[in-house]
Amino acid sequence: MTIYLQTTDLNRRQFLTHTVAGGVALGLGLGGFPAIAASKKKATIGYLPILDHLVLTTSHFRDNRALTGIEIEPRQFKSWSAAAGALEAGVIDGAFLLSNLAMDLFNRGAPIRALLVGHRNGSALVVRSDATIVGPQDLAGKTIAIPAKISTHTALLDTYLRRGGLSLREVKTLEIAPPLMVEAMLHGTIDAFIVAEPFCAKAEQEKVGKILAFSKEMVANHICCILVVRQDWLTANPEGMQEWGNSLIRTGQWLDQQKGGTGAGEIAKMTSQYMSYPESLILAALQHPSDRIVYKDLLPRTADFQVIADISRQAGILQTVDLARFIDTRFVKGVTG
Repeated sequence: MTIYLQTTDLNRRQFLTHTVAGGVALGLGLGGFPAIAASKKKATIGYLPILDHLVLTTSHFRDNRALTGIEIEPRQFKSWSAAAGALEAGVIDGAFLLSNLAMDLFNRGAPIRALLVGHRNGSALVVRSDATIVGPQDLAGKTIAIPAKISTHTALLDTYLRRGGLSLREVKTLEIAPPLMVEAMLHGTIDAFIVAEPFCAKAEQEKVGKILAFSKEMVANHICCILVVRQDWLTANPEGMQEWGNSLIRTGQWLDQQKGGTGAGEIAKMTSQYMSYPESLILAALQHPSDRIVYKDLLPRTADFQVIADISRQAGILQTVDLARFIDTRFVKGVTG
């Protein structure tokens, strides 16, 4: 199995600046590969090396060769800004993005639509293992790492802080790429972080940090990452997208059926082909507790998006979003979950 190439970690402005050169390079790269079948349309889909995006990599591993109308090419990015920049620039066709980050792109005119939820729950607020922090009120004045300013994590953090009479104004937030958060905590740069798995489990395993609260305890059954695809690709390839969407929904159901039992080892082995984490870490992040991250319900319900939009506005990181235009439900009609 091929490990997919990472892009350089450009911010959005840098990525847009290099769009022409990047597009030429991408065209040359793809030109050397023969088409698998004349009817198959390639879709390049961005993702980060986090377990939030497991339906993409697992579907690719299990189903990609069997798909008849679409070929998925996963492309790994190091940061949310790089993935968002590539999508906005049209260098990739779609991406698994933070829901409120995608909403912000849409608000700013990016021609994208939300098709599916990538998972539910899946993050945690981690504090230093030697900290005497037991609740939100103890975070006043602390430095807390977030993966991006406009992120589900920022909104969830604000929601949690408000339970202790605080808000984002009473803490210092620091944007750090998810893979670097455990190291930042080890070196004393931060007091806490909120991020996706497997970095919370990694902090636990290495005894650098401890879980203060799972995101599912902040907002029950919340969505976080979603699949967004450029409108031009959807218009040109609706049948292929329907086929892939069905695969993703089946994959999510399969993941939840298997991750707590005998299939867990198989999931960890597949995941390690796309993300360089030990199988033991992947299993810890999937299983303890069993609903730490959930994949079986990927339907894009407006009410779930509205929850994220509301807490994001409360946190001051998002404007009002026209969800009726943003969410495209054509590809899940007739699906019951």
